[in-house]
Order: sequence, then C-alpha cells, then structure tokens
Amino acid sequence: MGVYFELNENKNTVLALGFFDGVHFAHQTLIKKAVEIAKENGLKSSLITFSDSPYYILTGKSPSYITLLEDKIDLIKNLGVDDIYVLDFNKYKLMDAVDYVNKILIEHFHPKFVVTGFNHRFGLNKKGDIELLKSFNSDFSYVEINPVFENNVLISSTNIKKFISDGEIELAGKMLNRNFSIKGTVVKGQEIARKLGYRTANIILDDKLIKPKYGVYFGFSYFENKKYPSLINFGIRPSVDKNLIETLEVHLLGFDGNLYGEQLKVEFQTFRRGEIKFSNIEELKKQINSDYSELLDFIKE
Repeated sequence: MGVYFELNENKNTVLALGFFDGVHFAHQTLIKKAVEIAKENGLKSSLITFSDSPYYILTGKSPSYITLLEDKIDLIKNLGVDDIYVLDFNKYKLMDAVDYVNKILIEHFHPKFVVTGFNHRFGLNKKGDIELLKSFNSDFSYVEINPVFENNVLISSTNIKKFISDGEIELAGKMLNRNFSIKGTVVKGQEIARKLGYRTANIILDDKLIKPKYGVYFGFSYFENKKYPSLINFGIRPSVDKNLIETLEVHLLGFDGNLYGEQLKVEFQTFRRGEIKFSNIEELKKQINSDYSELLDFIKE
C-alpha cells in the first residue's frame, strides 16, 4: 500500500474518486466496492482525493472538516485500498473536465473501472459529472454508487456536520458507522476541574475541524492503546474562563497519569446537556458530580 502526494504512473487500476471528508458509511460503501472490483478482476485499487476541499478552495470559506487529512488517510487505509493519491486541488482547479479525465485519470492510471458517488462533480466550473464519465466507456467501465440513507436522511458530509453542530452526535455516529472522534494534543489548563475533584485533559481543537455543540457528552478516550470511559465538555467554560476560549475538556475514568503534550483520541458517543453558566463554583461542582454519576450509570448499561 502506498500514499502519494504527487501523480505517478499506475496501470490497470480500479479508480475511486472523491474528497471523502469523514469517510462516512456511504464513502465506505464506495471504497469497498472499488476494492471488491479490483480483487475480482486481478487489478489494483487506487483512490484519488485532495489535501484540501475543492469547495473551501473555490469559495474561500474557512474549512470545517469532520476528519483531518492524517485521520482520513488512516480510515481509507483500513478499507484495503492499494494506493492513495492525495493531490493539491489548486493544481487542477482550472482544468477542463474532459482534459482532467484524459490527462489525469487515463494517462496516469489507465483505469479499467472508475467508481464515484451519484453526485460526483469535477473539472472547471464543475462541468464534469457522471454522464461525462459514462461517455468514456471505450476507455473504462464506470460504476455509480447510489445514495445511501439513514432514517430516510441522505448520508453526506454536509448532513453529518450539521448533526455534530446541533448535538445530534448519535445520529452523526450512525452515518459515520463509528463514533465521531477528535484527536488533539493535551495542553496545560487552569486546573480548576482538578480542584473540584476531577482531573481533566484539555485540548484546543484544530481550527479546520467541525465544532461540536457546546455542552457535556459521554464517550471514550484512547491513550496508549487503552480505552477509558470519559466525561467530555466542549465549550467556552463561561463559569470559570474569562477568556472564553473554545476548549475540549475530558475526564478519563480510571486514568491517573500525566497527559501533557500527549496525543489523545476522544470519541463522542452521546450528548447529555448544553453548556451552563453557573453563578458560583459550588453550583458547578454539584453539576459535575451529577454528570459523573450519570456517566457511571451510562457505562453500566
């Protein structure tokens, strides 16, 4: 398996195309189909994605991703793709759609099959679509992946991001086919939670990540291949932080060690309540004790 950040010569491939933010269940369906076709036909499976979203590059809007690039690559690897190509969209954004198919897909990959989602668009002004790909049937066979739904709602990166922002974290998890998670480096905090009897790991989220709804969640943290039930708070901590900096604060049940400077993976399993501004520390402590008791009941379920 290889991960490449530049084009090279590849032959007899099954080519999967998409940005794949979140590598959600519909993406997984597409990628698994490409891998399956490759195995059935004695071919290599290859996937083309981009380091940054074409949407954010073309609109100039600030990125808001479900997964950062490193995590996206790891998720795709786990689906069995032979080669992953992570390209710089800026190099191709002015290419005509037909030229893109001829000069990039055919010349570099000589695909026997091309697999995309039903709404895949590409090329200058998004002129390329699945009908254009079908027209190259003398060069390769085109395979379209139909839309996939969860509770009659289309599984898409856009919908998943909306659910994460709205606190519908369980529905987002169903669409992702795993719990929504965030990785980050633990930084030194104000140690207020420690004074209240609950040591926490503080993580400043990457600016490119989608932000969960402010509030308290139950979930799990992973450190050194161990899994810890966790009480998770994301928000600006209005009761204790005058700077109002967005912070992910996590109490790992059963962990007693130093996490400063370490990478921590935090999974959000269920949303429990919104963020509250308390009038005093005693009220805050009482609420945290209640949250902690609920967490203990939750992990027994």
